Amino acid sequence: MMKTTFIILFLIYLVAMGVLGVKGLKKTKDMKSFAVSSGDVNPYIVAITWAATFMSAGTFLGLPGLAYKNGVSLLWYHMGHWFPAILMLALVAGSYRKLANKTNALTMPDWLADVYQSKGLRLLIGIVCLCNIVPLAAQFVGVGTLMNATLGIPYDVGVLIGVVVVMIYLFLGGTYAHIYTNVVQGTLMCIVSIVVVVTGFVLFGNVFTEVPRMLTEIDPNLSSTFNPSDAAFAGPVAIAGIFISNACWSLNPQLMNKVQYLKTNRDLKKFILFAGFCLFIGGMVIVGGLYSRILTPDTLANADDALPTFVKMVYHPVVGAFFNVVLLAATMSTTDGVMVMLATVLGNTLYRQTYIQHKIDCGQKVDVEKADKNSLAIAKWSVVLVGLASLPIAFNRPSSLNVLNWIGTGVILSAVAGPLLVAVTQKKVHKLSAIVSAVCGISSYLIAYVGKLVLSVYLSVGIGCVVSLAVAFIVNWWMIHQNADQAVQLRD
Repeated sequence: MMKTTFIILFLIYLVAMGVLGVKGLKKTKDMKSFAVSSGDVNPYIVAITWAATFMSAGTFLGLPGLAYKNGVSLLWYHMGHWFPAILMLALVAGSYRKLANKTNALTMPDWLADVYQSKGLRLLIGIVCLCNIVPLAAQFVGVGTLMNATLGIPYDVGVLIGVVVVMIYLFLGGTYAHIYTNVVQGTLMCIVSIVVVVTGFVLFGNVFTEVPRMLTEIDPNLSSTFNPSDAAFAGPVAIAGIFISNACWSLNPQLMNKVQYLKTNRDLKKFILFAGFCLFIGGMVIVGGLYSRILTPDTLANADDALPTFVKMVYHPVVGAFFNVVLLAATMSTTDGVMVMLATVLGNTLYRQTYIQHKIDCGQKVDVEKADKNSLAIAKWSVVLVGLASLPIAFNRPSSLNVLNWIGTGVILSAVAGPLLVAVTQKKVHKLSAIVSAVCGISSYLIAYVGKLVLSVYLSVGIGCVVSLAVAFIVNWWMIHQNADQAVQLRD
């Protein structure tokens, strides 16, 4: 019964996403409306969109999976998931929006290049942003995992279904399709999260005492404040890495551009507060992994199946089918944001602002109007390109969806943390500080994680971001004092 109901609800979901994609098509007139809308969106709508993009298959499948394996130590992740992220958003959002409006930048690489007045920085960060192919693939891993656990269809077929669905509605409507669909998906995600949490009280009584007690009976490490069996949750230093890396997660290009959706600067406070509320509520779904471990101790071959298994075991088939469609929506909500960002980088940053602008600067004759139309066309077809490019990674199913989600993102965050924070806090900036900090941040992250000096991907990302920040501020201070005439004045 659950399979039949799921198929019916999934088809309804597909129709709804198609309708919203067509609605988005009517408002997508040019590259700007495709990339960041026309700056006419209600702050509460933007907040839900931001939170839904922040949450993902990593939140609704990966984190319960990690909770299944590691126990209550995953609650550190929830605290580090929303609180530091919102603080960072509050710190950066106002200045980012102000400078974005001043420069008319459509992507973070464009924003950084315009702020630092560096074409080389545009190209560097534009290429770095293409690493988002990896977290994009992680979202499709979530689709394949859910389809396999719910319907029993082959994992690879489930991945392919997810890619095709998102490609279609984003190709039609760009950012507006992303907004419309994420509002629906984000709202449903928060509702499901609340229901999952409350279900624990029905099943186990006082979850604050009973859940730790039951987990202790399975394995004492599952109820410990820290879990020594997993380097990512083994102690205070590892947890600090989670807090730092999640704070910097707000600096993701597909998240920061949301501030450009707002109508006025007065909407920023409403946007930030409601985004924090939605992120907190949605992230509570992590406890579903703890509940699942109690009900199915040591029986799941893949921990990422923890929440779908819990849903199947506990709820009526009709309710369970609805929940699984919402879990599917959770994977789509981040996927479309990442795909729009990647498509805009390819169509606007690398084609229009780098290649075409270089031709103009060299004195070559260019039909600017045609180039702008080509830019939008490239962006739309890039949705298809990046979707297909993510397939080889997604087909190679990882042991942890959430870890895969962080691997590629770590490169991006380590590159942009320093340049972005310097730009929003300093009166003057020097382009060399941005370039050097990006290179040092990426190198530090790769040496730490790929070189296996640090086993936690979160701590490795935190190290990359801290190095990026430190180098950016030090080099910026030094260059301004040594070459004040070469600095860019951002504010009085």
